[in-house]
Amino acid sequence: MQGFAELVSFSAWARSVGEVPTGRVVALVHRPATDLEAAQLDLGEDARVYHLTRLRLLSGRPVMIERTAYVERVGALLPGIDMEGESITDRLAELGIVLADADHRIDAVAAGSEDAELLGVRRGAPLLRTRRRTTDPAGNPIEWSVDSYLGDAMTFTVHNSVASTALAARFEAGAVT
Repeated sequence: MQGFAELVSFSAWARSVGEVPTGRVVALVHRPATDLEAAQLDLGEDARVYHLTRLRLLSGRPVMIERTAYVERVGALLPGIDMEGESITDRLAELGIVLADADHRIDAVAAGSEDAELLGVRRGAPLLRTRRRTTDPAGNPIEWSVDSYLGDAMTFTVHNSVASTALAARFEAGAVT
């Protein structure tokens, strides 16, 4: 289980629940930012981003597709990272790029054709989508990501108390939608 009070990479979270995290790069392109990416990353007109599409697996099972736009200074570091076996977050931290804060928006969506094919499910299957804007310690945007999880791979749990409210995520092997 991962609490949302702390920012933990997919890889670190997966290892903490006994899974083996891996990934498969679908595409990494250096291109002009979309209007949404420019807005989320506080970029000027004609700005460029590095956009990564990566299939994430837990112990060999495809569970998530991440589509992340990185600001140029960070994205330029990606080609030197083993994005299939390493945690990008951990490697960036080693290179002095700290992902300090993130805002998440979570909703449910139906799998489109590309997501269905990558995840090995039928088109229209339920996916849990998180949209995340991550900043460095100074509050400068680093990445804008849209991650789509298999509907039966991720459960978000909310615990309420008079002292605090904590939101946590966990992987449930064999869960059924």
